[in-house]
Amino acid sequence: MAEFIVGSAFRKIARKHRRLQNFLWRLDFALVWCLIKLFSLLPLDTSSRLGHHVGSMIGPLMKRKAAVYEDNFRIVFPQKAEAEIKQLAKASWSTAGRVLAEYSHIDRILSDRGGERLQIEVQEPNSNLLDPGRPTVVVAAHLSNWEVIAVAFARLGIPNTTLYSPPTNPWIDRMLLKSRESLQGELVPRDNCARRLMQSLKKGRTVGMVIDRRIDEGQNIPLFGHDKPTTTMPAKLALKFNCNLIPVRVERRKDANFKVTFYPPISPLNTDDCESDQAIDMIGQVHRLFEQWIRQQPQDWFCSKRLWPKRKPQSPENNQGDIDVDAYAA
Repeated sequence: MAEFIVGSAFRKIARKHRRLQNFLWRLDFALVWCLIKLFSLLPLDTSSRLGHHVGSMIGPLMKRKAAVYEDNFRIVFPQKAEAEIKQLAKASWSTAGRVLAEYSHIDRILSDRGGERLQIEVQEPNSNLLDPGRPTVVVAAHLSNWEVIAVAFARLGIPNTTLYSPPTNPWIDRMLLKSRESLQGELVPRDNCARRLMQSLKKGRTVGMVIDRRIDEGQNIPLFGHDKPTTTMPAKLALKFNCNLIPVRVERRKDANFKVTFYPPISPLNTDDCESDQAIDMIGQVHRLFEQWIRQQPQDWFCSKRLWPKRKPQSPENNQGDIDVDAYAA
């Protein structure tokens, strides 16, 4: 979520003046609270559709963020026309709006036992996933509504610890944490999280992470043909604790109806390699799955962070239509 929504034009000044920062945070909190309150009063599918429209209207007004979406999609789909890129970016904003609208309905998705709202598929061989004594490491991308993965954990009775990125705004952070209480999973902020994740695995709790964002201190691992700094922590944890690394995908079928698929475990191709190389190989395999999923549902991919360093302008005579990764600057 953006650091400031209403006051994004004043973000540089607000970072230096605490009172202005708190004032803008409170404004944003009031806006998000009103939206979530409105969404909570509506039927779930109606709320999701309204979130779709709200996201498509408000998102493009945030010019800096809109540019990030478009730059990501240009790298992923270099063959698409500019109009198609802008349409995909707008659709991704709509996905963000749906996720926000569905926050206040998480308990309803969990309590719906008819199988219509949430379909769960556990692909073989994945028997350990349902064994409460055998923890796993689960990884996902920001597709459809990734929060539904925690609902699937709760439905399957899997004790879990999930890594999350707290919003910069502490008021919004507390509100969103409140909405997740019905899932009864443990949430761990991403900063300095390694010790807590290891403790969870030692206790037999499954660990979940969404890992399609750029991590500058991570390893350069190809995604859509271009190196992206990526965390290898999930693979290293799986290797260290001798547990499965399982990719999971969320698909939106219609409105607030989802399918969650737990894929077969990822294993290193060469077990004779050092642990670091095995981890890079495993995350590379996960990236290739992400590529398939995103190509199939690009409109449902929430890519609000710059995944590859920003491209430097190229002179017309040197620009052959390809993206020069070496010409990127952070």
